[in-house]
Amino acid sequence: MHVETKIYHCMNPEENPLPFWMKPAQAQAQPQKEPELDLVEQFKKNPDSFFPDFTVKPPKQFSK
Repeated sequence: MHVETKIYHCMNPEENPLPFWMKPAQAQAQPQKEPELDLVEQFKKNPDSFFPDFTVKPPKQFSK
């Protein structure tokens, strides 16, 4: 196992390495996603998706 230690300078902060969580997020590739539809448009396209399955399908009849 290899452990790497970084040295931070209190007197000259410009020499300090920038931690990965402080780097700008724009350096990472952002996946393009389509804009979300508002709830009315989603309902118009697929109204069944707003209701649970048990309201859409009739319950199974058990034979005695």
